Amino acid sequence: MAKYSWHGESVLHPATSMSNSLRTTVPAYLVNRFDLKKGDKLSWSIENESVVIQVTKQENKIIRS
Repeated sequence: MAKYSWHGESVLHPATSMSNSLRTTVPAYLVNRFDLKKGDKLSWSIENESVVIQVTKQENKIIRS
């Protein structure tokens, strides 16, 4: 896979008023680049002091009647 360079930023906001969790928005460039859809999963890890985000696409289930 070719290497791409992109630099952007997101601002962290509280997930809820009752939680210490934070949330951010995935920038549109990344949504488009990886064709992200509702239900896709992002897995976060740290490797060699860098954050790595792995995308797992939601399975498209075909329901037959």
